[in-house]
Amino acid sequence: MNSEPEKNPKSRNSRFIPFFLILLFAVVIGLVIRHYFTKQYVIPHQGGLEVYFSDGDSTNSDISLEKILVLKLNIATEKIDAALYHLDSDPVTDALIKAHNNGVNVQVMTENSNVEEEDIQRLLRAGITVRDDGDNEGYMHHKFFIVDGRYVWTGSYNTTYNGAYKNDNNAVWIDSDPLAANFTQEFREMFVSQEFGKSSNPHNPYPQITLNDGTMIDTYFSPENDTISPLLSEITSAEKSIYFMVFSFTHNEIGDAMRMRFKDGITVEGVFDEKQISKHSEYEPMKKFGMDVKIDETSGTMHHKVIIIDEETVITGSYNLSKNAEMRNSENLLIIKGNKEIATAYINEFNRLK
Repeated sequence: MNSEPEKNPKSRNSRFIPFFLILLFAVVIGLVIRHYFTKQYVIPHQGGLEVYFSDGDSTNSDISLEKILVLKLNIATEKIDAALYHLDSDPVTDALIKAHNNGVNVQVMTENSNVEEEDIQRLLRAGITVRDDGDNEGYMHHKFFIVDGRYVWTGSYNTTYNGAYKNDNNAVWIDSDPLAANFTQEFREMFVSQEFGKSSNPHNPYPQITLNDGTMIDTYFSPENDTISPLLSEITSAEKSIYFMVFSFTHNEIGDAMRMRFKDGITVEGVFDEKQISKHSEYEPMKKFGMDVKIDETSGTMHHKVIIIDEETVITGSYNLSKNAEMRNSENLLIIKGNKEIATAYINEFNRLK
C-alpha cells in the first residue's frame, strides 16, 4: 500500500525559522511596550516613594493622577481609609465600591460642605460608611488614602475631574508602615472620635521616619501640631535656594522669613495662582521686595502646596501657606529629605510652571 510521500524536512525547517523569528520579535516588542506603559505603576518594595504630577489641561492624557490612583486602590486586599475634602470622580468612586464589594473594609471621611456630592451618595448607597466633620469651624482639607495599613497617598490633588485633568497638582505614594500609622491615627481621630482642631492628639507615633533608601520624612498634622516652627526652620536653614509653588500664600510670617533669606543672598523664586491674588496674598509684598515671583495664568488652577529647599528638601501635602491651614483646617504636611530624585522631580515641575 502506498503511503503519502514524506515532506522535505529542509523545506519545513526553512519555513519554521522565519516564523519563529517573527514570533520572537513580536514577544520582545510586546514586553518592551508593556514595560514602557506600566513602569510608572510598579508597586515599590517596602520603603519606596513615588511622586506624580498632573500637567494641567491634560484632558486627553492616557496617564493621569486619577488613573494612577485607581491602579493603587486596586491593590487593596484588606482596608482603605480615605480622608477626602472633595470626591467628584466616577473612576475613583468606582474603585472604592469595587474594593468594598470584594470584601475590603472601605471608610471615607469628607468635608461637611461636600457631603451631598453625588459620588459621596453613591458610596453610601453601596454600603460604604462615610462620615463628615459636622459644623467644625475649619475645613476637613485632607486628600489622603491609606491602603492596607502600609501605603499612603497624599498631596494637593483633590479627587475631582478638574483636579486630575485641568489643575496643576502633585501626589506622593509612599510605602511605609510607620507613615501609614501616623495617617491612620489622624484618620481615626476624625472618623471614630470626631476630634478636630487643637483638641486632637498632637502626638504622632512616628514623627520622623526613614525609608529603606535613606529618605527621611517628618509628618505634621494641623492644627494640633506646630507646623510653623518646622516650616520656618527649613526656610531659615536654606543655603542656596528656596523655590515654591503655592495655591494660597497669605501667611505673613512665612513670607517675612523668605524675604529675609532673599535679603541674605539666597535665591527665592515662586509661583502663585492667579485666582488667589488678593490684598492678603504675599505676592505683591514679595514683588515689591524685588523677588522673582510669578502669577500662573493658565486656564486651570495652580493648586500645588510645595516648597523646595536647596534642591534637596521637599515640603508638600494639603497645607496651603495660610493662617487657616495653621490654625483651623485639618491638614497634613510632609517634609521629605535625602531623596535627590524626588527633589529633582519637583524642581522640574517648578521649572515647567515658571
